[in-house]
Amino acid sequence: MLQALVRFFSPFGLMKDVSRGSKEERMAAYRHNRRMRGHLPICMLRWAASCSVAVLLTAYFDALGGGAAAAGTPSIFVLLAAACATFIACGVCVLFVTAYVYFYLAHHDF
Repeated sequence: MLQALVRFFSPFGLMKDVSRGSKEERMAAYRHNRRMRGHLPICMLRWAASCSVAVLLTAYFDALGGGAAAAGTPSIFVLLAAACATFIACGVCVLFVTAYVYFYLAHHDF
């Protein structure tokens, strides 16, 4: 199940390593990666949708646990809101890296 999620959210399993092999092998791997760059926008849409859901969950959990933290210990809803917010931060980083890789592959020849 975890491997299926990784394959669903990461297209980099389709990419080849361009840092190994002879110059011809690296050029072939780079050409392969340029052909496979079409999968990157789909992955970015998946991450954007996941981050949108996480934003909604963060707001929902924050509203549920807003006044419950008066005793000094945070409620479970505040912790869930923080977990969702952390996921959003990581998701935005993934979106930026994936967008950079896409534009790099689209505009640079080997």
